[in-house]
Amino acid sequence: MAPVHRADGRTPRHETGRARTLDAVPAPRHSSHRASRIRGPRPAEPGNQPLPEAEDVADPARPRSVVDHGLTRRAVLERIATGDAFARDEHCDADPYLIRAAKHHGEATERPCPLCRKPHDLVHVTYVFGDELGPYSGRIKSSPELPVMAYEHGAFRVYVVEVCTECGWNHLTMSYVLGDGVPRRPLRKPADLLD
Repeated sequence: MAPVHRADGRTPRHETGRARTLDAVPAPRHSSHRASRIRGPRPAEPGNQPLPEAEDVADPARPRSVVDHGLTRRAVLERIATGDAFARDEHCDADPYLIRAAKHHGEATERPCPLCRKPHDLVHVTYVFGDELGPYSGRIKSSPELPVMAYEHGAFRVYVVEVCTECGWNHLTMSYVLGDGVPRRPLRKPADLLD
């Protein structure tokens, strides 16, 4: 933006020759990444919002709000048994990361795979999700870690997926909520945590 008056006292002129006045000074342009000039109250930052009321939980390590996906699993297996090729392709297409997680972090089950019938290849992979977990939401946890987490966090959801490392069968077995019911602020991302 050009100055309104020069050091020698003369007023600068536009290309058209008209004198520049204070009314003709253009407003400064703001780039799109800066804050908006919309008037009104600012939204509260997540760290400043009040926490919700505490939930009364008798045993934080005891699953609640359990959703069992056994009927859905049985229906899929019946569709595959009747020759539905799409159902087989849909449920035997485990992501390579899921197969890798099953091989390295899965917990063995006593049941054989419902499709290939091979023993010792069916494992459970347990994922945890929750706002309070912050950057640790979506991680794989083992069964012994869950009760410890239940006393450290207010509420988080656990998803158990069964995976066959041989044929790629995968299906959500169940989901449930753990936690002591006392809301907490989300964990912050550590400075050394790389994404």
